[in-house]
Amino acid sequence: MIVVLAGLRFEVVPDDCLSPAERRALAALPAGPGAPGNDTFVLELSPDPPAPGGDEGDEDLLAPDETAAAVRWLGGRLRVGHRRLRAVLDPFARRGTLERDASVGWPVEVSLRVALAARLPLEGGLAIHAAGVALDAGGFVFFGPSGAGKSTLAAAAPGPVLSDEMVAVTRRESGYALESTGFWGTLGAAVAPPDPFPLRALVELGKAPTLRFDRLDPRTALRRLIPCALVPPGPPLWNAALAVMGRLTRDVPVLRMDWCPDQPPWRALESLPAPR
Repeated sequence: MIVVLAGLRFEVVPDDCLSPAERRALAALPAGPGAPGNDTFVLELSPDPPAPGGDEGDEDLLAPDETAAAVRWLGGRLRVGHRRLRAVLDPFARRGTLERDASVGWPVEVSLRVALAARLPLEGGLAIHAAGVALDAGGFVFFGPSGAGKSTLAAAAPGPVLSDEMVAVTRRESGYALESTGFWGTLGAAVAPPDPFPLRALVELGKAPTLRFDRLDPRTALRRLIPCALVPPGPPLWNAALAVMGRLTRDVPVLRMDWCPDQPPWRALESLPAPR
């Protein structure tokens, strides 16, 4: 089964190994046409569930149900571990294997999410813990700490919402673009537009009684953006991601927006100057 996440193709094989729960989970992600090519990340499913105990050194990957899956960088590959899943992902070879509890669909989702976050910096892009909204002026990325209002802002947006949880910035011939990853937060599995939008600005959210915008210099912008970048552990991945963020904060406006729900920011955002 092929899905396309932020313009990158992923295939989960073999198809006949997918459980009903996994098919439902994958069906909620953007579908992809045609047969896989050399640029497709292939995730191979094992018929066996994760073995108790795991490999030596993997003990901390056996996270209980109430915690998130753990991710480590070992031997040039990513290991994703939980009581219900064990994945080994090679972002450079675009291949991975997954042992999982097939009675639930989220182990496949988690594995694809980590694979996407790892591949994007190697393709000149970046996954960001943020909300993405498309206006007539282009795409806007709203980032900030928990409680800053990302989901609240996305829920009130007058234009298409690409996600309230995880968006992707990609580099195209025409410039930077905002794309849907297929992964959502509190807004649930909404439907995002499949096409990318020209990236207009990155906007750090803060709360205040009145609407205010401040332009951040590239150094400050980079420092504020790094904590919101979704990059798996691994020096090569972070080296690539930091290079992407350095270019991004120089080439695209990064703003601090203090706001409150009583003052919708959309008209002011539409009037911002476009990136040069």
